[in-house]
Formats: sequence, structure tokens, C-alpha cells
Amino acid sequence: MRSIPCLVLLLVACSQQPAEPTLTGGTFAGAGRDRLCIAGEAGAPRAGFIAYGEGDVNCSAAGRLQRSGQGWVLVPKGEGDCHIPLEIAENSARIGQPPAACSYYCGPGTKLAGKTFNRADAATKAVDLAGDSLC
Repeated sequence: MRSIPCLVLLLVACSQQPAEPTLTGGTFAGAGRDRLCIAGEAGAPRAGFIAYGEGDVNCSAAGRLQRSGQGWVLVPKGEGDCHIPLEIAENSARIGQPPAACSYYCGPGTKLAGKTFNRADAATKAVDLAGDSLC
């Protein structure tokens, strides 16, 4: 009989844990040729984006996604200091203000902060200038 109160307390404690947010993979289209993609299995999501300025000057990065507070950050492959903030909702994504350590991923005069993308799985896939997939 003593085990019932313990079981009830355990169930109450477990039910109050916040759910781990899930990401739905796919392609997100931004203005013009801007693209962002999300892929990977649960627990190991990855993402990539390309965002254009004038002509073919662009910002582009691909790597792993990880939780950061209420949002996500994209940590480009081989990077330690660059964490690009992303606000990801079910059908949209927005890039926040990246730290100075991320300036390497943008060509001259191209801005990344504030770029927005909407789910468009039928859109052209997210690829770099060489045509390689970013996801």
C-alpha cells in the first residue's frame, strides 16, 4: 500500500517535464533564391542555408542544429565559436543576429540577420554555389 503514493508522486513529476521540441525536416524558401533546409534523425538534426545579396555574393553554412534556450543554433561544420541563432516554427524560420565569429560565412556586403524562410518543400532544394546539397 505504501508504494501507491510513491507511484503517484513519480507520475506527477514525470508529467511536468517539458516536451523536447521536434523539428520537421524539409526545405524553406526565402526571398529570391534564399533557401534553408532541415534534415537528420531525432536527436541529431542538421541544417544548412544560403542567402544571397547582390549577384552571387551570399552567406552560406551547413552543420548541426542544437537547442539554445527557447530556440536553436546552427553550428557550422568544423566550427566552435560560430553559433547562428535560428527561430524555427512549424512552417517558418528566421535567422537571428549571428556573433562576429560567423562573419566568415558571408561575402562582402551580405547580411544574414533577419532573413526569413517559409516551408516550401516543392521549392528548389537548398544547395551551395557548386550545386552540392546543404542538408
